[in-house]
Amino acid sequence: MRLTLVFIYAVLSHVQRPTALCKGGAFMIEVIVLGLILSADSFSAALAMGSRPFSRKEALRFAFSSGGAEALVTLLGFIAGSQIIAYIADFDHWIAFGLLAAVAIHMAHEGISALRSPEASEEATEFHSFTKVLIVSFATSLDALGVGISLGIANKSIGYYVVSIGVFAFVTTLIGLYLARRLSDKMGPVFTLVGSVILGAMSIQMLSI
Repeated sequence: MRLTLVFIYAVLSHVQRPTALCKGGAFMIEVIVLGLILSADSFSAALAMGSRPFSRKEALRFAFSSGGAEALVTLLGFIAGSQIIAYIADFDHWIAFGLLAAVAIHMAHEGISALRSPEASEEATEFHSFTKVLIVSFATSLDALGVGISLGIANKSIGYYVVSIGVFAFVTTLIGLYLARRLSDKMGPVFTLVGSVILGAMSIQMLSI
């Protein structure tokens, strides 16, 4: 999280004329790199939650949720600017922590139950509910709020960034899900526990924002 903000500050502090930068390749590199950096949490969350069987439709739904959340929160940060931070700065990290921790605890319970009862493991053939997917998608998009605010202060062309951030989150979510499927086929309930640990670590990391 802190590395992301350091990166944003380093980039924006060296940009004095955004409109001139838009004409060069450096602008597109900045757009791509920023989108790639912000997609790290989406990938981690998908890797953590991909232990359950899922259809192509469910994978796309998760990817659209993740990409949409990242893009929307970035845009909201750009539009509302520092006013949002003024209202939620004292507790935004606690919100993200609570949401991710709740999902992590639920997944840990599922993994332990499956290890104790193979029958329960066989019954858990459905993917996570869309509500849980939305919670994780928005909880992991907190960094994007700060990014949007920074881009607004620097008077950047927000459209390019929103598309880049959304697309990279979408793609990395799919990669994380299908990579998790390969691993979970071999590890079963153990991978569900591993996923809960990943989300738990992410929730604790939110407290450092």
